[in-house]
Amino acid sequence: MTQQMRDLQLTQSRKQPGPSSPNAAKRLYRNLSGKFRVNYMSFDEGSFTGRSEKEKLRKSYLFQGNAALFEAVELQDLDKVQDLLKQYSLEELDLNTPNSEGLLPLDIAIMTNNAPIAKTLLLAGAKESPHFVSLESRALHLSTLVREAEQRVNDLAAQVVNEVPDADGSEKEKQLKSWEWRCRLYKRMSAGFEHARVPDPPTNVHLSVASSTSVEVVFQEPLSVNSAVVTKYKVEWSGSPAFSPPLGEMVIDKLKSLRATVHGLVSGTAYYVRVFAYNMKGWGPPQTSIPPFAVPSNWREYDGRAPRRRGQAGALDHLLTQVKTVHQHCVCHGESKLSLLWRVGYLLQ
Repeated sequence: MTQQMRDLQLTQSRKQPGPSSPNAAKRLYRNLSGKFRVNYMSFDEGSFTGRSEKEKLRKSYLFQGNAALFEAVELQDLDKVQDLLKQYSLEELDLNTPNSEGLLPLDIAIMTNNAPIAKTLLLAGAKESPHFVSLESRALHLSTLVREAEQRVNDLAAQVVNEVPDADGSEKEKQLKSWEWRCRLYKRMSAGFEHARVPDPPTNVHLSVASSTSVEVVFQEPLSVNSAVVTKYKVEWSGSPAFSPPLGEMVIDKLKSLRATVHGLVSGTAYYVRVFAYNMKGWGPPQTSIPPFAVPSNWREYDGRAPRRRGQAGALDHLLTQVKTVHQHCVCHGESKLSLLWRVGYLLQ
């Protein structure tokens, strides 16, 4: 009996340790799953935090590029503008998104009459601000910017006078200098707009036939843009030399190539073409093309001669019928075969 008790105790001591009850097992599972869940959530939160930080850094990087572009245009630094256009894409620079003043880099360049920077931005795909839908709206916007800048300068000047002098210069003094410079910029832009006039007509406007249903027009910049950079052109066409009524128009705002092809025209009809140039003061007078009109057509229709191959299809069918007839009667000598082939080849020329 004593030996049996010893064997029983030895067997119990060899059992794997485990929960003493079902409730204990549940508690153990809940605790372990909770630990794993906490660790898993911590990993997700860490990844999300990392992604958000990268996104913040990216936005900060793009904002710095956009701010640097505005500053370079305002300072009329052409080299810096070109470097930024190479370093960033148009989407990264937000080239056509207005700033807090409702201005785009191109607006500042053309209203300060900085032709090199304006042309560089235009070739890169820059547009004018959509806020300027009319001459009146542009003039009102500029006068508002000047008035607000002058008010800000006056307020900061009064605050600087009442401050205790500081050897390093106070923050208010720095803001005052910044707004004084910005006020001068806005006044220069307003003066540039007031003194500008519409551009002269485009030059060297040449018209040619492109196909039986299209014509092509090529042109060059106006001799004088009258203190304002040309930002787009308009090609207009009509069936009347008086352009009454015009049959259509095409606006060209991508200025890498000053040419346009007018499609969908009626073959054999004369079309008159003229071209306008546009700057911030509006559309200038048109320049008619040289020659004054073109007739979409091919060369046969243009010179009035009958096509060389007119009626050849019927003649070819007749020849093929003769060839079949000769072969069917087994009279296909070498000389007659060569003669027929020569006649077919001549017709196909």
